[in-house]
Amino acid sequence: MAQSDPAVVFELLEKEEIRALIQETAERLDRENFDGWLELFAAKSEYELTAYSSEIKASMSWWKSTREELGKILDEIPQHIRDAGRRIHLVVPVLVSVAGATASARSQFAILRTDRGGHSGVYAVGRYEDELIKESDRWRYAVHRAVLDTRMLETGTHLPL
Repeated sequence: MAQSDPAVVFELLEKEEIRALIQETAERLDRENFDGWLELFAAKSEYELTAYSSEIKASMSWWKSTREELGKILDEIPQHIRDAGRRIHLVVPVLVSVAGATASARSQFAILRTDRGGHSGVYAVGRYEDELIKESDRWRYAVHRAVLDTRMLETGTHLPL
């Protein structure tokens, strides 16, 4: 049996940690554990939600907040009228690249939504384009960007994707 190169094994382990972070992110959003979701972000980080507009032929930023701003927004969720549907994120990491204490990842996602009546459908489709940083010996998001293919979302939706 051939010996494994320690550098290759280390890189594979780092990539696996990032893939686990991506799956944990989806799981926390599915449970609406917004405090836990926010813990996955680096101290200085941002979340962005974008979509391409065929009408203006440009990308539009629908939501862009720092970690601090996100905390304030998420704290206010219980005070808002909101979509009562349950969402489930199906996320597939397709590319992970590690360079020391920084990394990038791209994942494809579909979010399914089930309403109170039990009817389910595709809510949103797109990709995550993430920039990550190793902080306190754990991978965290420096930039967590959701790039939507879907542009028509249900009204009353103001939760992160």
